[in-house]
Amino acid sequence: MRNPLPLGELGTAPVRRRRRLRDLRHVPILPSMITLGNLFFGFLAMAKVADAVMLSAAGQPHPVFGPEVVHIFEVAALLVFLAMVFDALDGTVARLTNQATPFGAQLDSLSDVVTFGVAPAYLTKVLIEFHSREPLAWLPYQPRLYYFCAAVYALCAAMRLARFNVESSGPSPEDHKEFKGLPSPAAAAVVCALVAFVCAPAGPQELSSALLPPDTKRHIVQALPAVLVVLGLLMVSRFPFPHLIATLTAGRHSFPFLATLVVLVGLAAIEWQVTLAALTVLYVAYGLGLGAVRLLTTGRFQRASAGADDDGGEADDDDDDAPPPAPIGRARLN
Repeated sequence: MRNPLPLGELGTAPVRRRRRLRDLRHVPILPSMITLGNLFFGFLAMAKVADAVMLSAAGQPHPVFGPEVVHIFEVAALLVFLAMVFDALDGTVARLTNQATPFGAQLDSLSDVVTFGVAPAYLTKVLIEFHSREPLAWLPYQPRLYYFCAAVYALCAAMRLARFNVESSGPSPEDHKEFKGLPSPAAAAVVCALVAFVCAPAGPQELSSALLPPDTKRHIVQALPAVLVVLGLLMVSRFPFPHLIATLTAGRHSFPFLATLVVLVGLAAIEWQVTLAALTVLYVAYGLGLGAVRLLTTGRFQRASAGADDDGGEADDDDDDAPPPAPIGRARLN
């Protein structure tokens, strides 16, 4: 038997159960529908990948190089990014309408496991295996290795979200300035940005063709198995990663900061695949550098004022004797 109650608390157990059942009689409709939109687009991304597999089995000799299959992979990556928009909106709507609940927290975590854990792993695993087929193989045919790398990413994403549910402590503003470990939406953004870059059309008119070496896409595909494992381990690590949404919306910023954002938006309008891939990789590199500097100077990853972990989702208190604190919403990296 797990976590037996002391004799003095046996009488309070039915009261707690009745309280929880009463809370489930009314669930927040609008935030929950937005959260389910996140889950829907994550599922749709996996369905698109399944369509690509079926198309490749229909008789095309080299499916990964066919424009139809490449376009499907690009659409699947975009669907994950679209799910991130829903993931950012559900918490905002829940706070504005005062409908943040523990039910929404659990629904958000379950949706994120699918959208930012399983979907990117499945998408990348299929893309890697397509590129490992002869006669134009960019990778050796090692299906067990690719299964392992994708599984590490998906399992670490699930552990990351479970750790948040346990460690989340409340709605303190200090809790939302940094993430402990790479947030799962950011990890999914790195994977999907690299997939979209690999699937981007190549030609002399493309800016990436002029700025990058001709074998860049090949090298990225060859590195994808290791990228999955590294991102998975970073999600369960304690490396500090800044909260971009909180940084952008907190107070005022300098004019050079605004000019930089304008330049980035312009680059994204020209070639969004290259811009997204560069920004997501730089974000991960910044977190690694920040953690290394702090570890060398202070002997710890977090600042002295760093609060509990925040991976998005609504906070829940695992102390059954007290009512849970007001949920904090989904503070995601988007």
